[in-house]
Amino acid sequence: MLNFSEISIVHIDDHLLFAQGVYSLIGNETFIQNLVHAETLSEGLELVKKIQPELVLLDYFLPDSKGVESIQKLRDIYPDCRIILLTMENNPEVMEKCRREGAIAYLPKSISKKDLVEALENAIQDIPTFPQLSPDPPLVSESKSQLNILSKREKQIANLITKGYTSAEIAEQLFLSEFTVNTHRRNLIHKLGLKNSAQLVAFIENLKFKES
Repeated sequence: MLNFSEISIVHIDDHLLFAQGVYSLIGNETFIQNLVHAETLSEGLELVKKIQPELVLLDYFLPDSKGVESIQKLRDIYPDCRIILLTMENNPEVMEKCRREGAIAYLPKSISKKDLVEALENAIQDIPTFPQLSPDPPLVSESKSQLNILSKREKQIANLITKGYTSAEIAEQLFLSEFTVNTHRRNLIHKLGLKNSAQLVAFIENLKFKES
């Protein structure tokens, strides 16, 4: 059950027919308040600045940018945006690079409506979707001793994040304010040298972290 009701999405793709198809698939979903389209990254950046959407749907190849470069430029102007690659580019190395740069999901353009909606719902709750990727190798090799710098409370919150709980649900379970949970979330990301919640989830899951 989602704990959000109205989100905005910017879809950046230079194929107008595909963009129209995406709108026809998800434009009437009750949790989507606004779905706007841009054909180039420059147009998309302007929309992101103006709207500050919860989600950005991004094609890998654009007339004025591609892939990792696009992710970096989006994050430069709006670090908190959740970026979903929706593309025909299915090279595992490319997907891995996008995940490392902080994309929350990487989806093929052949995805079904059901799976696309599920990926959007997951992204809003900071749950990554990389169905074709194995766990990030560098994260697997990290020493568990790195987790020793975390407080007991931070470990509790980290464990709940990997189980898919939202900040509001964590706050309710631990009798904290949502503001406090979000502060702990930011501290976790900073302490572990990560970029966002998606990388935090991958880091802890790949270490098979258990609350101590």
